[in-house]
Amino acid sequence: MRRVLLLRPTGVPVAGVDLLVTHRVVPAPLALAETAAYDPGGSILVVSSLNAVEILRDAPEGNLLARPYRLVVSAGAGTSRALEAAGVAEVVTSEPPGAVGILGELARRGESGRLLWPRGSDADVTPLSKLSARGFAVTAPIVYLKEPLAALDAGTLAAFRAGEYAALAIGSLAALDVFLAALGAREARDLPPVRFGVLGPETARLLEARGFPEPLVPAKPLLTDLIALLKEA
Repeated sequence: MRRVLLLRPTGVPVAGVDLLVTHRVVPAPLALAETAAYDPGGSILVVSSLNAVEILRDAPEGNLLARPYRLVVSAGAGTSRALEAAGVAEVVTSEPPGAVGILGELARRGESGRLLWPRGSDADVTPLSKLSARGFAVTAPIVYLKEPLAALDAGTLAAFRAGEYAALAIGSLAALDVFLAALGAREARDLPPVRFGVLGPETARLLEARGFPEPLVPAKPLLTDLIALLKEA
């Protein structure tokens, strides 16, 4: 049976697929110091990734999550569980997961005011612009960097070249770029025939603009849903 290969900049293994990690996460000390100096009183904290949880929890300045924010909003159930384990007493989980759900949750609650959104170096800035347009005072330090690995797993690359994978689940376009470079490929026609899948319509649009076939997109931006969709296809 041909397999599904999942490309992610970082992350833990996901059941039912082979995972190829393309980056390593590196803390950004100056941004962490900026976050530590931020006054949490009366402010909203948005946490949109497990990477952000780990970086903020283990900051040299101490646990930057266990502070008296007025409201903490997470990008999904997994992030909420990690926040609770890190000492956050009450977390609001966005629905659907991701930036769209975060913006929707803040709108439903009628929120405004100061908002802190620590993020990674590859994070989309569009949600920040939308929040600023709504009148939020947004602070969005880049608290961690994603650095491409110098070399990817040779066995996985060889298996992909040999056509052993039926589908490619793309966790981020940054991960795809590192993968293509490792293969010595530039576009879809340089790859063995596979079905492509991404987590959201915006990523799908950007992928198609680069000449790739229309990818599958799950109704919710969940890796489990994307993998199930690719396996069904």
